Amino acid sequence: MILRTLSLLRSLQGASHTAKDAQATVQQACDYRWLRGELHHGAVTEPATALTDGTPAVTITLAYPATRARLAGGRWPDSMEERESCFVEGAHACRAAGAPAYRTLESLSRGLAVGAASVLKDAARLQYLIDQRALRLTWRQPQHLPDALTRRLTAGNAEAPGAFLLSLKVPARREEVQLSGAWLDRTLDRYRRILPRTPGH
Repeated sequence: MILRTLSLLRSLQGASHTAKDAQATVQQACDYRWLRGELHHGAVTEPATALTDGTPAVTITLAYPATRARLAGGRWPDSMEERESCFVEGAHACRAAGAPAYRTLESLSRGLAVGAASVLKDAARLQYLIDQRALRLTWRQPQHLPDALTRRLTAGNAEAPGAFLLSLKVPARREEVQLSGAWLDRTLDRYRRILPRTPGH
């Protein structure tokens, strides 16, 4: 296991230069794999929007009960009105929604399971979403939830008097959407190829 871990790190270091960068790449890949695994729970809440570069997109939203544990993971205001005006973006949005915060060795073990090439590709997919500011987490009172997502939450749950909404903008048309990780991979890869690439992407 140690030799395989060192081999993975060396493979990633070829693109990322340092061990610290390599570990961050594995972590980013783990965050993406969590997101793609959650996609089938989502619903299309904006059939026509756009990414920061103007690319037409749809918004897919995932809902999670805003338990005390999740609220404790950020500095959310006590006032519900103020809380609804706050948001978290990027990889931090996945963590605040419930993505596991992997420890270094745990992350590396997951990296070993899929291989260095897959780690780099998954990390690049998440980086594309971050660059496009396509990931955002907000908090909503139950009465302000999109109808398509109310079934995901337990009504009247005193532990979760609101919900976290994790929105993901994907460059696609409404009729193309398939709520699966494989579809997300294909769609992001197609649009990433259109953009100028940076080293490691």
